[in-house]
Amino acid sequence: MGDTGNRRIECRVVELTKAARDVHVVHLDVGAGGPFSFRAGQYASLTFDGFAARDYSMANRPDERPLEFHIRETGDDGASDYVARGLRLGERVSLAGPFGDAWLRADHAGPVLAVAGSSGLAPIKSIVEAALAGGAPPAIHLYFGARDEPDIYLEDRFEALARDIPNFRYVTVLSEPSAATPRRTGNVTDAIAADLATLDGFKAYVAGPPAMVEAAVALLRRRGMADADIHADPFHSEAEMAALRAEGFNR
Repeated sequence: MGDTGNRRIECRVVELTKAARDVHVVHLDVGAGGPFSFRAGQYASLTFDGFAARDYSMANRPDERPLEFHIRETGDDGASDYVARGLRLGERVSLAGPFGDAWLRADHAGPVLAVAGSSGLAPIKSIVEAALAGGAPPAIHLYFGARDEPDIYLEDRFEALARDIPNFRYVTVLSEPSAATPRRTGNVTDAIAADLATLDGFKAYVAGPPAMVEAAVALLRRRGMADADIHADPFHSEAEMAALRAEGFNR
């Protein structure tokens, strides 16, 4: 499994920013409870005071601190919306983890395809930046799918990386633009299919809304990619998670 040794740590909120229309970035300091070790792409279970635990991926590289989480407002009146409405600097947050198997396979020598939707950009950011910091593979293609302009975030960061690193490519695709746009439009999977004629030798990392993840995985399989080379982790709303847990599924 991908876990590096699960721990429970009391953290403190040290920074809060709004990155996109419904995405908030939370930075947590592990303090004396650290260190907290994880692999790029893994997630942790966070418990905010008065709310049930929820799973969120680390967005920072494993060697960086503080821990960074991208949390999307869901309208479920749960932990994710509390982050948007009530979370304050200095608050304590309980963290358990790390969990997950969709982590960066750093020994892979071939090209990498990274696909993110919405706050699924968090684990993909960790994976891409860890790969680049560790000696980049022959090519890294990052595709970010968003609905509209207000849903785009971290674009300046990735575009700067693309300018500085010849083998890194970043593409944003808007599925429901509200006005004319110079950006690519449609489903992010259609853009991938149009751009990459072959996926021979690739490993893929996919994170985001379940429908997007399922569509991306289906495309990769149709293109002949083996399941062992596809690392995917869909993100569910709190209502979806409640239904899944009722069926005995815990992620």
